[in-house]
Amino acid sequence: MSGITALATRNVAVFLRDRPSVAFSLMAVAIVIALYVLFLRDNLVSTYPELPGAGNLMDAWVMSGILAIVPVTASAGILQSLVEDRSSGRIRDLMMTPLSPWDTAVGYLLGTFASSFALSVLAEVVCVAFLAATGCPLSAVGILTTTVLLVPSSLVASAVLYAMTCMFRSPGAFSGMFVTVSVMIGFLTGVYMPMGSMPSAMQTVSALVPASHFASLFRDGLAGGALDASMAGATDEVLSEFRSDMGFDLSVGGFGFGAASSLLYCALIGVVALAASALYVSRRRA
Repeated sequence: MSGITALATRNVAVFLRDRPSVAFSLMAVAIVIALYVLFLRDNLVSTYPELPGAGNLMDAWVMSGILAIVPVTASAGILQSLVEDRSSGRIRDLMMTPLSPWDTAVGYLLGTFASSFALSVLAEVVCVAFLAATGCPLSAVGILTTTVLLVPSSLVASAVLYAMTCMFRSPGAFSGMFVTVSVMIGFLTGVYMPMGSMPSAMQTVSALVPASHFASLFRDGLAGGALDASMAGATDEVLSEFRSDMGFDLSVGGFGFGAASSLLYCALIGVVALAASALYVSRRRA
């Protein structure tokens, strides 16, 4: 266990020393907020002119989506150290240690998770402050629930991104993957456009992405109050359709995900990703 802890601590230290990488990992938050405030907000609000409090609801909807993409972009930035270890040959020294492939995977995962969670909490502070400043209705329970959900969100993102990073040896190729993931994750989680505006095939793909499930859970926590205020007089049918279009509720093939099933699905994806990573490391060592 000490070897795993040492590897995780070393990876955190390497990431924190690289200040440009830390800043770039949070850049997605600044970019999305800027895009939303400057270009998207008016269009989203004007889509629902009859909806009272539409501005607050759209604000909370977007901030919740941002919290879902931060663990993904942060994990990708943190795992740059793994690619650099391979590129420089330092990974061979690690393979000579008593750490098993599983220990190595867990060590990188824990280091990535610790940094990703810290950046996610920082992003939550920024998002909550933004919502409070704009007068969006918030609840202490919703904020606390969101903070707790950042733990599994960061864990799953770390596991999936670690599994993806294991396939790269070149920093250039990894940078290409990083940019692609950073761009695509905003669309897949329904941050740049409502899921109801996507083609049906894209909606299915989006609902299979773990970050989309956490975006849905964060929306219930941060945007629940604004949604209740805006849809107070709506029928159940109208509310259900709105929740589906805006990504509050996810479904695949007629199966609707609830909070428990979403967390179970994401946990399964995380375990499979970590197991695949350990298998890959084992084969590389062999």
